[in-house]
Amino acid sequence: MRIEEARWIEQALHRHVLDGPPPGATALAVNLGSGPRRMREVNKPHVHRQTILPLLQAGWQVVHSDLEPADGVDIAGDLFDPALQARLRAMAPGLVMFCNVIEHLPSRLLPGLPAALDALLPPGGLLLVAAPHSYPYHADPIDNLHRPSPAQIAALFPRYQPVALEIVDSESYGAEFRRGGLSRQVRRVLRLLVPFVRPRRWLSHAHRMLWLARPYRHSLVLLRKPAA
Repeated sequence: MRIEEARWIEQALHRHVLDGPPPGATALAVNLGSGPRRMREVNKPHVHRQTILPLLQAGWQVVHSDLEPADGVDIAGDLFDPALQARLRAMAPGLVMFCNVIEHLPSRLLPGLPAALDALLPPGGLLLVAAPHSYPYHADPIDNLHRPSPAQIAALFPRYQPVALEIVDSESYGAEFRRGGLSRQVRRVLRLLVPFVRPRRWLSHAHRMLWLARPYRHSLVLLRKPAA
């Protein structure tokens, strides 16, 4: 997650979420695909500072869930497992966060994603989705290259009320490259000459060259499940 995405989420939380959950839901947010604590708080501290801390300061509980157990993951399991869905649904979360996960799902699972997310939310609950819209290949561990617009994400949930939809720009790869300093710039240029070493990592690096002069773009969507 980039800083610009985190900033948008923080603003959306203050405008639409932190006043309290809807009737029948709890002041609890489920953070799906949370990653380990170190990623959220050390490697990318803006993730915790702008997307998690506002919830905690407002008295919400945050449950971090990811596929594999790790430090800072409260509940590990497969989102498409009915047992995990039932466990999370029983918490009646007022907010489900699904940030930068959709591009890392096997393509065969995408048709079932709306139902899997819908199964977690009580009536009136909020669903927050962040996804790349114009962004390089980045395998973690895979990248299905799905790059939906906010409208395409909202269309997956036709019964839901759109609360906030926006495309947010962040910096270009060129800006990243210049900021890295001379030694890192040299290493990155030399890396392009050896595609046979860790090919997926090379592909991610080479694909970023298409964003040398244009910004990365991100789809941010906040939707409300109908009350009945």
